[in-house]
Amino acid sequence: MVRWPGLRPCLSAILNPAGASSMAAAEVPGYLVSPQTEKHRRARNWTDAEMRGLMLVWEEFFDELKQTKRNAKVYEKMASKLFEMTGERRLGEEIKIKITNMTFQYRSEERPVKKRKVRSCHLQKKKLRLLEAMLEEQRRLSRAMEETCREVRRVLDQQNILQVQSLQLQERMMSLLEKIIAKSNV
Repeated sequence: MVRWPGLRPCLSAILNPAGASSMAAAEVPGYLVSPQTEKHRRARNWTDAEMRGLMLVWEEFFDELKQTKRNAKVYEKMASKLFEMTGERRLGEEIKIKITNMTFQYRSEERPVKKRKVRSCHLQKKKLRLLEAMLEEQRRLSRAMEETCREVRRVLDQQNILQVQSLQLQERMMSLLEKIIAKSNV
């Protein structure tokens, strides 16, 4: 079967002359899509669960990927393992692209730090001073809290002593009242 790259727009216009531009790409049958268009179609976004699964699968197959030059089969194994973990189907090629993109992103984020070593050192010292000040404030608050706790314990101890004394006085009063009542009844 011959595939013609320019056929898709023509078919869209023929099938829907009033609004050719409104026809979605998904409405054109797959056998009419050129290999170039098919290859450059954007994949759906990766979910958080897929990303976590990818990280675990990548870790599991990392050594195997490094050992082989032609590793399409390894990526396919990774895809099936990812499918087992998440229930989401991804192609080995998608996994390869995602790993390549993540590696590139990690390396590009790593480089600016090296260029700004002097500035970074200044920021680190500033952060250190800030952390030291926060630590000192925390110690001061901790000492104040300990002092407050000691004061609360002291007050509670005094309250307990006063309650015991109050009970003792009540018992004396009751015994005196009993004696007075006993004398008055005689």
